[in-house]
Amino acid sequence: MSKNFLRLNPSKTEILVLKAKNKIDPSPIPEEIDTLLGEKPLKPTTLVRNLGKYLDPELTLSGDVTKIVRSCNSSLANLWKIANKLDTNLRIKLVNSLVHSRLDYCNSLLAGISSKDVVRLQKVQNSAARFVFGQRRYQGVTKLREKLHFLPVKKRIEYKLCLMVYKALNGAAPNYLCELVQRREPKSRSLRIDSDVTRLVTPKWNHVSIEKGAFSVAAPPIWNSLPISLRECPKLETFKDSLKTVLFRRAYDC
Repeated sequence: MSKNFLRLNPSKTEILVLKAKNKIDPSPIPEEIDTLLGEKPLKPTTLVRNLGKYLDPELTLSGDVTKIVRSCNSSLANLWKIANKLDTNLRIKLVNSLVHSRLDYCNSLLAGISSKDVVRLQKVQNSAARFVFGQRRYQGVTKLREKLHFLPVKKRIEYKLCLMVYKALNGAAPNYLCELVQRREPKSRSLRIDSDVTRLVTPKWNHVSIEKGAFSVAAPPIWNSLPISLRECPKLETFKDSLKTVLFRRAYDC
């Protein structure tokens, strides 16, 4: 940094100590850490922001989910104030702009979040669907989402992962992503699944919560569950349209 005449500002610098949530290493996070940035040691924080996403020491992204929920609920509360002046088409555009844009931003990182956090995000989308049709709480929302062609939150995460895999396999993604996915090599057996070169190698993992959200772990099983005709799709735009159709049918059993 000194070569570019840059330096870190101690008053604006935050430190996050990453720690796995297990019983093997029960040592607590240190209260202070000595650095070369200033005279006083810095205190580790429990939540830091990087490129718009909030990270916690155990990488559960629960804090990030909380920020998303608050932001979306705030936007929906403001939209309800002018709801009687908006038609349905304009409401859909506002929901996509103010709610889905937040739910979809870097949502591939949310692949390993807890089911509780998925429910929290899904409630936000449910509220958005009710807003579009002018319905209040405690009314059925599944049919409303289906009518609006809204993919549920979990399927939106799967959509982003599959899209990233497709780009990685076709050389349209950065090298660091391409290195994380590997095609299965055909075997000498006569089984059809062994000769399917469109499937990915599913890496072994230790079933630790911090690992299940890794792209190399979460993406291959979802990709392998897609129809082979979809995995062999030659064009990106066709793949995106077909992928949404497949996930939509799985979400609503249609």
